[in-house]
Amino acid sequence: KFCVLCIKNQSTMTEEGGGLSEAEQSAELGREISSGDADIVEDRTAIVALSWWQKPAQVTAMVSNFSTSYNVVNISLVLPILEDLYEGTPEDAAACASSLLAGMIVGQVVGGALGDSFLGRLGALQLVMAIQIVVSIGSAVSLWDNKTIYIGLAIWRFFLGIGAGAVYPLAATLSAAQAETTRTSREELSPEDKVLQIKSVVLTFSMQGFGFLAVPLVALPLLHLTPETSLDIVWRLLLGFGCVPGLLLLFLQCHLYRSSRPADLEAIPQAEPVHEDAIGEIIVDERHEPLISREEEEEGSEEELPGDTESPSESPPGLWASIKNEPNLIQKLLGTAGTWFLFDVLFYGNTLFQPIVMEAAFGGHDSDEDDVIKKAAMDSLFLGLIALPGYAVSALVIGKRFCYIMQTPRYVQLQGFLAMAMLYAIIGAYWSYLKRIPALLVILYGMTFFFANYGPNTTTFVFPSLVFSRDCRSTLNGISAAAGKAGALLGATSFAPAATALGDDKVMLICAGVSVVAFALTKCFTRVPSSNHTHRS
Repeated sequence: KFCVLCIKNQSTMTEEGGGLSEAEQSAELGREISSGDADIVEDRTAIVALSWWQKPAQVTAMVSNFSTSYNVVNISLVLPILEDLYEGTPEDAAACASSLLAGMIVGQVVGGALGDSFLGRLGALQLVMAIQIVVSIGSAVSLWDNKTIYIGLAIWRFFLGIGAGAVYPLAATLSAAQAETTRTSREELSPEDKVLQIKSVVLTFSMQGFGFLAVPLVALPLLHLTPETSLDIVWRLLLGFGCVPGLLLLFLQCHLYRSSRPADLEAIPQAEPVHEDAIGEIIVDERHEPLISREEEEEGSEEELPGDTESPSESPPGLWASIKNEPNLIQKLLGTAGTWFLFDVLFYGNTLFQPIVMEAAFGGHDSDEDDVIKKAAMDSLFLGLIALPGYAVSALVIGKRFCYIMQTPRYVQLQGFLAMAMLYAIIGAYWSYLKRIPALLVILYGMTFFFANYGPNTTTFVFPSLVFSRDCRSTLNGISAAAGKAGALLGATSFAPAATALGDDKVMLICAGVSVVAFALTKCFTRVPSSNHTHRS
């Protein structure tokens, strides 16, 4: 529209005989362009205002995240069935559970790098979803005996972890790009676009909550409709259902999104990154209200000189050069990878620790193995329902003022870690007393998952997609996510031995201490002065 207005104005002046001076012509052109600004803004607003289901890239990221969370969690109900049907040791079961986490570490690093490669984020995401489809079907239909079931399943789960882990950086960066689609190469994101960017990533991540909830929702009907003698079918269907989201995406790509242009699907324009601090909270000039807290605003920002901006014609630097030139890289990684590592120690450790808490609250299980599995599914469903609203609350409050305080991602993460520390401390200190009040124990323990989803479980996923420069954003996002899964592996393998050696109450107190350390890490290392120049794409 800018070009059309210029041509129209020039032709009009020519027809009038060029009677206007150069200054008058410039002023007239300015008035014409200003009158067209409303139309330009209206068009941009129409694009941004599209609902999430009208954005193919957003839908792809959301369904991929749902698939990943389902495939990660379904093993928690598959293992009790396998223990009933096949001979195995606790080490065999642990190998099945931890092999996926090991694969996720590899997948997150490789997937992040693929997102910054020639494949692009959408192409790489389609590739790793294809891996999830193949591995989910393969693990469900393969034939095993007592000696090979756990080994074979662990191998399949490792490759599934590669496909699932790669989704983390790709889905996050793809969602973050949605708010950038209306910006030209030399424009910065406005505070409104920044809020939209954050909410797009939060919306994508919230699908993990539905994926966690889908596991017991699929398992319970299968357990009730299938005879106890046919449990072999149940665990295979539980694993095989992991291919359904990927097949749904394949259907959408072939039938609904086929006419969309690649640019529309990936939605990654050549936009200038904004001045950011280490947590992706925007620092803008006085023309806009900043989306930062008063404490962060005191650090100020440095305006760029016109000569600092690279010409659009210059080719982008390589990936390694982009990482080397990333401003305040160590501080940013401490703020993203460090907090993600500590959080996943807590989150995944407590996911596996969950049966211990439920048994302490409601006593031992019935001797009937079928009832044990059904009760485990019910416990998972109950805690999932408590935790699920955390995602919704986080999406609602981020970017808004609540109690006169701007709820920035950093502030939300601080709240989450603080609430978790208090809840873990209460549970640990009053463990013996709470065991006599099962409902209160389960509610307090469920609230730890609520505040985890409201705070760090959401924000650790959001930060890397907002903090790092676009040239290396996917790669550094993958490195941060891989650090998280290293923490998950540590938590998954250490909680049960720690409970045996120290006691359940001491494990809860240790969780409180880890939450405090994560709070301090967030406070100290998730804020970097915005005067650095973010790297140009």
